[in-house]
Amino acid sequence: MSSLTLVAGTELRLMTREWAAMVFAFAFPVLLMLILAGVFGSEASAEYGGVTPTDYYVADYVAVPLGALSLIGLPVMIASYRERGILRRFEAAGVPSRTVFGAQAVVTSLLVILGAVMVLLAAAPTYGVPTVEDPLRAGAGFLLGTATMITLGVALGLLTRTARSAQALGLLAFFPMWLLGAGGPPRPVMPDLMADLSPILPLGHVAAAIREPWLDTGGTADNLLALVTWLVIALVAVALLVRSVRTNS
Repeated sequence: MSSLTLVAGTELRLMTREWAAMVFAFAFPVLLMLILAGVFGSEASAEYGGVTPTDYYVADYVAVPLGALSLIGLPVMIASYRERGILRRFEAAGVPSRTVFGAQAVVTSLLVILGAVMVLLAAAPTYGVPTVEDPLRAGAGFLLGTATMITLGVALGLLTRTARSAQALGLLAFFPMWLLGAGGPPRPVMPDLMADLSPILPLGHVAAAIREPWLDTGGTADNLLALVTWLVIALVAVALLVRSVRTNS
């Protein structure tokens, strides 16, 4: 536990220096939420599940910092450690890789919460924060979504050998997930191809698992099931990739 705490403190300082992850985690969601919630108005619409676009986008954008940090920030940190041989140095010093990954996951989780809070703080004086109709289910969606996306981020970082390639791959993964699932248009107004791709992407299920119980616009069982499936896939991928990294080291 002491090793985890020490490594986590170092990881927090290092991750906050990753400007791309910080911009997409803290500035991008706030700016886009303010724009979209203002553009599409405050009248309830069937396309938005019977709620106002304002409430829809405020609730939806809580998940966007999670997508940015898990797909852009975390993989870059892990890949840069691999690229510079830092994981081997940790192992030689008696700090196992799982402790390093655990510290990075803890730091990412803290920054995810901060990013979500910043979205709500920006929304409060402008559009207001909608009442959370079912806090238990919304909280469960947030927690499961965080675990799933962070595990996927670890897998992405282990899959790439350099920080630059991790950032490029993370951005390629983030933008479709953001546009088609967490922060883009609602599925009923998407073109057919986009609507078909949307249910496949995990970040959209995270946003829906938070938004639907928050605004009381539907059930979340299918979203939670999809997240559990993605979490299992990510855990298996991490286990295989960690073994591969150790073998290649």
